[in-house]
Amino acid sequence: MIKVNNLNKYYNKNKSNEIHVINDISLELPSYGLISFLGASGSGKTTLLNVIGGLDKAQGNISYDSFEMNKYEMGKIDKFRNENFGYVFQTYNLLLNETVYDNLKIALELIDIYDEKESSSRIEYALKSVGMYKYRKKKASQLSGGQQQRVAIARALVKHCKVIIADEPTGNLDSANAIEVMNILKSISSKTLVLLVTHNESLANFYSDSIFKIEDGKIIDSYVNENSSSLSHTNDNIIYLKDLDLTEVNNDSISVKLYSNEEKDINLEIVERNNTFYIRSNKKIKLVENSNIELKNEHYKPVEKQVIKEYDYDDSFFNNSLKKRNIFQDLSNSLKHSFQSFIKPTKKIKIIYISLLLLGILFSICAISIANAVKVDTSNINSDDNYYVLSNKNYYMSEDFDELRQNLISENITSIQMVHTGYYEFSYQYNFVEKIRYNGSYGQMYYNDDVNSILYGSEPKVNEVAISLGLADLLLEKFSNCFNSYEDLYKLSLSDYDNSKIVGIVDSKHMMVYLNRKDYLENVTSYCYVIDDHQRYYDIEKEYDTYEIVLGRDLNESDLNTSNILISDKYPDYEEVVNTDIPGIGYVVGVYKMKDVEYSYKDIILNADHIEKIYVAYKYSYDVEDYVLVEGRKPEKENECLISIYYDKEIGEEFEGYKIVGRYNASTQLLRANILFSTSTLSIDEYSKKVFLINNEEQLLESINETDFVLKNMYENEYDIIREENKEAMAIYGVLGIICLIAGSIMILFLMRSKMINDIYNIGVYRSLGSSKFKIYLKYFTDVIIMVTFTALIAYIIIMFAYFTAIDSINDYFGSELFSRGLGVPLLGVLVLYGVNIIFGLLPIYTLLKKTPAEILAKYDI
Repeated sequence: MIKVNNLNKYYNKNKSNEIHVINDISLELPSYGLISFLGASGSGKTTLLNVIGGLDKAQGNISYDSFEMNKYEMGKIDKFRNENFGYVFQTYNLLLNETVYDNLKIALELIDIYDEKESSSRIEYALKSVGMYKYRKKKASQLSGGQQQRVAIARALVKHCKVIIADEPTGNLDSANAIEVMNILKSISSKTLVLLVTHNESLANFYSDSIFKIEDGKIIDSYVNENSSSLSHTNDNIIYLKDLDLTEVNNDSISVKLYSNEEKDINLEIVERNNTFYIRSNKKIKLVENSNIELKNEHYKPVEKQVIKEYDYDDSFFNNSLKKRNIFQDLSNSLKHSFQSFIKPTKKIKIIYISLLLLGILFSICAISIANAVKVDTSNINSDDNYYVLSNKNYYMSEDFDELRQNLISENITSIQMVHTGYYEFSYQYNFVEKIRYNGSYGQMYYNDDVNSILYGSEPKVNEVAISLGLADLLLEKFSNCFNSYEDLYKLSLSDYDNSKIVGIVDSKHMMVYLNRKDYLENVTSYCYVIDDHQRYYDIEKEYDTYEIVLGRDLNESDLNTSNILISDKYPDYEEVVNTDIPGIGYVVGVYKMKDVEYSYKDIILNADHIEKIYVAYKYSYDVEDYVLVEGRKPEKENECLISIYYDKEIGEEFEGYKIVGRYNASTQLLRANILFSTSTLSIDEYSKKVFLINNEEQLLESINETDFVLKNMYENEYDIIREENKEAMAIYGVLGIICLIAGSIMILFLMRSKMINDIYNIGVYRSLGSSKFKIYLKYFTDVIIMVTFTALIAYIIIMFAYFTAIDSINDYFGSELFSRGLGVPLLGVLVLYGVNIIFGLLPIYTLLKKTPAEILAKYDI
């Protein structure tokens, strides 16, 4: 039983053209019988039946036995009406390109009947019941209107429905076919509730058990039908001879009969020749054989209720237990249809397919580039991870810089400077005296027991070096024809390090050279502005009595503002140039010799007023022994330092946070440095990064907490640098990949929208029959899958295959792991390619399926 309570529906609500199409209707309908809704066109009867049948939505409450609908939930309603409602439409709504048999089979698949035997028996029985079994192999488009309507009825019957809604089922039929269709529906109503929408009052009065009259959206009358027991109908194709007057002409050889209800003045001439009759008449003549007229030698009889053909539709043998949702069958069918559609494209669609192929190639290049950017190539990172970098993260002068530097000066931090490693290329001489030149960038540090571990050989001493295991392996690989073992490498000396002999191998994968402490301190400098290393100042050297005259005379006050100079006794043939002018240098008045330190033979002592003041900028450790303390004392604390005799600061003054405790003289090379620092002091440059060894990481982190400085492991620092560069590449190729996806998706969007419009009739039919939105989504989902797979994805896979085939050779050629072998990003690219295109491809059908089935039928005039 169906109960309807306070049902209301508006079109253009709250607008000037508002229509109250269903106006507060309440009614009850029985479980079986034929119920007619009678009214003029536009009265709201079809809308009411659409709402009751779940094709449309309205406000109010509808209950179907135990199922109640207070709010229109499309998914729930679709499932219920698919299982319980059958529909017979005025326009039949058959799938015209499918056979009669397949139209019924599709209806069974919508209710999850896939069993071939069950389907076949149901279809055969339903078609025989409406007299259409012999037409089962014909396409629906080849049938007449009456035949199509019978197939539509069979389609409703085959589902074993509780309710059949017939919307003007005879509206497009002649009277004879109308009677046949109504006879079938009337017979079905003995076991099923048939709801009939019609404006034909005579049909309603003859066939209905109950009638509801509707006008302007309201039920104006309802009653149990006890009307006429017969139905008069005419059929222009049938002539009942006994209802006409008969005139006969008979003789021995001729018999002529004239049937007519009117007197006719007819002249008829018949000529026979060679057994052919030629007829001439003053009236129009048409042969029965060449017309649709049927002659019956009987009287016309109106349809009597008691003579309606007995129709015993017994569907008790239908096996509903065979209902089983088969998503794989649905998917298989959809894929099959989608592929058949794909291989028959139009010329315009072919162009889109080619465009999608090209976009697939471009997208694969983006995916490869992103995959390589995601993976940081660590094969060329050779920084030792025992050391750290402290840098100013904001890259501008901070107010707490000096204070921070003072706080960091402690025994827990050891200053280390390191040259970053890069590309390596070796050349060598192998003539019993083995040397090797180490070309390209390299890393170096002093050997320290706390962080280094000798695997082979011994620790480096003066003029000795140890090399890392990574560098040793590289040497063995490069010169495998010369060296077969690590021990063989001990025969080598490194020309880049004053021919220092290799004595050991350190446990490190990084390309590093390890020096002893003294060699390291003399080797490492912090480069800034450099003075001319051929000049010394007379007034400074005289003040500290660093030299003595060996030939000629000394400088004096009379030499101020002149070009007079002293030259070193290391100068070639110095005896010959005394009292002569050396072009570009000056007039030589004497030769000097340094008392306590070594110096270059080109060193020149000048009067301080002779040249501009030169500011030197090199820093050395005071642990270096190649200097002479000329004033004060050596540093004893972490915040103390020495300055050279060439620096214009005084002992006791502060210099960049350090207290000056002494002054030194040294070789010209060492005099390039302003200051000699303790190696246990952390040297910090505001705008550059320094590398150092941490003895107490926890204390250091506590010291820089909430400052503008950041601490990073040396390896992590270089890793982060590469990662930042990779992020830029990822951004570029990411944007390009997104552009490819958007372009492809727009093509798919318009292609699927065009396809949807072409399929709109079939979509409307499926939705009106109760097909779930999922089944329709599945069809268009497989269309997108097939389209993307055989265009963009094929191009994508081909490029990826070529890439992964060549990747080992490429990496070997560059001697690195620059190109990624990982499948993560390529596989993610496949998912993104499918995902984005599926979303865009299903967008048109998603928009359409938001409408109710009735709205689809009405909008697209299905």
